[in-house]
Amino acid sequence: MKRSFSLIALLFALIAAPAIRAEEKSGGAKEDSDLHDSMEAMNGSFRKLRRQVADPAQNEASLALVEKLSKATKEAANDLPEVISKLSAGAQAAAKASYADKMKELSATIEELGAALKAGKNDEAVKIVEELRLQQEAGHREFRLKKQKKEAVSK
Repeated sequence: MKRSFSLIALLFALIAAPAIRAEEKSGGAKEDSDLHDSMEAMNGSFRKLRRQVADPAQNEASLALVEKLSKATKEAANDLPEVISKLSAGAQAAAKASYADKMKELSATIEELGAALKAGKNDEAVKIVEELRLQQEAGHREFRLKKQKKEAVSK
């Protein structure tokens, strides 16, 4: 059962990354990007899942978190990490395709997690959550800006 760990890592890298902010033209107020909001939602659900996934008594709550994680992942798939916009046109196409593939892989892994929890296979669910963590790390390496990496380490 081979999975690409970079998909989830990518997603969670973006979750842990500092907010990508844009100044509004009228007054200079800043607002979070949609991608950042989706990643924050993913991170919150994932952290809670990691703490409770082994406990069969928590399966109902864990399934609710899986649903939230799945929804946020689908939302994040509609946006691109800032690092992609900084690439050359040719590299952007490849990076966009890679990001899309990783998001699909992440969604598939999240579906597997939900299926394991529904079947009461918490030992398997624990392993899937660990795979998600590894995917998160790989995604951070691939799609996080270097500046974001330094800020995340200092927090």
